[in-house]
Amino acid sequence: MTETSNNPWETVKQIVVKLLSETFPVSRDVIVSSIEKPPDPALGDLASTIAFSLAKELKKSPVAVVKEFVSRLKSIATDEPIIRDVTAKGPYINFFFDQGRFAELTVTSVRELGDTYGRSEEFKGQRALIESPAVNPSKPWHIGHARNAILGDTLCNMLDWVGYDVVRLDYVNDLGLQIAQLIWKLMQINGDEGDTKYDHYLGLLYVDVQKAFDSNASVQEEVRQVSRNLEDLESEEAKLSSKMVTKCLKAQNETSYRLGIYHDYQVWESAIAHSGILELAQKMMLESKNILKLDEGDKAGCIVVDLSVIDEFKDMKDPYKVLFKSDGTRTYTGADVALQLWKFGIIEDPFKYSLFDNQPNGKPVMRTDLKGKKLNLGKFDIVMNVIGSEQAHPQKMVYTILDILGYSKESQNSHHITYEFVALEETDFSGREGTWIGYTTDDVLDRATELARVEVAKRNPDEDETFKDLVASQVGIGAVRYFMLNASPDRKISFRWNEALDFNGDAAPYLQYSHARAQRILEKAEEIHPSEVDLTLLSTDAEFALVKAIAQLPEELLEVVRSLKKIVWGTSFTSNRFTAYTYGLANLFSRFYDLCPVLKAESNLKNSRLALVHAFKIAMANCLMVLGIPVVDRM
Repeated sequence: MTETSNNPWETVKQIVVKLLSETFPVSRDVIVSSIEKPPDPALGDLASTIAFSLAKELKKSPVAVVKEFVSRLKSIATDEPIIRDVTAKGPYINFFFDQGRFAELTVTSVRELGDTYGRSEEFKGQRALIESPAVNPSKPWHIGHARNAILGDTLCNMLDWVGYDVVRLDYVNDLGLQIAQLIWKLMQINGDEGDTKYDHYLGLLYVDVQKAFDSNASVQEEVRQVSRNLEDLESEEAKLSSKMVTKCLKAQNETSYRLGIYHDYQVWESAIAHSGILELAQKMMLESKNILKLDEGDKAGCIVVDLSVIDEFKDMKDPYKVLFKSDGTRTYTGADVALQLWKFGIIEDPFKYSLFDNQPNGKPVMRTDLKGKKLNLGKFDIVMNVIGSEQAHPQKMVYTILDILGYSKESQNSHHITYEFVALEETDFSGREGTWIGYTTDDVLDRATELARVEVAKRNPDEDETFKDLVASQVGIGAVRYFMLNASPDRKISFRWNEALDFNGDAAPYLQYSHARAQRILEKAEEIHPSEVDLTLLSTDAEFALVKAIAQLPEELLEVVRSLKKIVWGTSFTSNRFTAYTYGLANLFSRFYDLCPVLKAESNLKNSRLALVHAFKIAMANCLMVLGIPVVDRM
């Protein structure tokens, strides 16, 4: 029976580590860190720089170290049939895989594991809470909101694939100034949106409200009174707000569902205000010697944190950061700290929950409520907030205060997944001025689908309209998602139609087409019987390059998650590393397809190449699933 592995690349890498451990007198950790992938396949499939680590200790040059040990290494490597050869190139030791055996290990593993290939359990037993996208329930999503939501959703997918128990949370600010402005306006008019999607209707309404608010002092005072009344849940304003926010969220969720983005929970600002969580947090904070209530000065009566205990802030002229004002109201920082304490389970969950919606993925999304039922969300090991780069300082402040409170581990495990602004073809966005009109995420998806349909119809003139509409929608959605993920999140990007919808380049349609091409090859072939497949026949450079790329899928996913490291302002998330891997995989399949005939090959080789096509199809489908891009069988 052929050996299988859920991570073929790592399996062979560990064989290399074992051989080196039996040869060189250094720790396993040093050996593992010395392993790398050569830039040129002619230099081996794996290489080791272990000689550099030993050179100083042995008082020899790295080249001399290699010469001293390489003969023994070659000798013991003969016991590992999957290692074809070991060579020395200057200070480097190069390992060459037996192509047939490695192909057999990889292709067999992929075909047996199917849609679970790429999954691993390195982080099993750990729980992650991800907050995204937290769009105010007063307007439609613009393209920047889509970047947030897509990054957050893909991060959740990746964490799930490497073993995390992931909970997806959306934050709903239903007590902000924009809400008060809209309630003020709705109380004056009929509020009939007609055929307009409700979030778009509110966005249009907000433009008119903002003009009145900016130019009329009496309007400003009336809106502020509405804002105060919203704090009373029995007020007319609060009841109208609940209806408006619910209706707007459901309209926004239509956009979210269209992109394949779902949530487990919503935490509403009104629930935070009335659940007692702020009082619990305040009491806990005051137990810290670095949190105090000031008796004098311009902040008299305020509860503040003394930031001077942190080296970074010790020379501040005024080191006191206000958490709760003298009238007892919270600041944004105070509320955010309280919420972060709740997320980690440090504060006992004061919320009750009710059903908000049954989502198209078959799972419910629950919302915090004062009249619902108690649920046990449990504790989380890491908490990640996907928020724009402009929120870097406030986020860092929250994590710093956790540290001051004595929760250093939780502070370290708090992550701000930061991202930069996204523009759309020279267009700037402003909710106040209404320049977003015609450029919402809904509009972008509609336009992407429309452009994709032209290409789909050109390629499939004999298909019916239903087929063309479905595939165009899948291609349009994939194009938008991939474009948002294919640049480092810390880069400002401009969404360009010709790049996003490129069927022949670094874009989702090209990836989807590579999967559809593989599917078409398999449909044309007769059924493959495993007993008739000799995978050791896969020995050409094009075949082996594709095999190696497929083998690295689990490791690529793990590396993205392992590289979630804190930097100066936020935590790096290299979504673009995984899109680059997926694009590279598609390119290698295209090269294989061009150089290695499949259906016209002789019988045994045909079966072997069909098995490789099948393995590629599985790997590509799994990559697309991780990226949230629809898997298309026919294009």
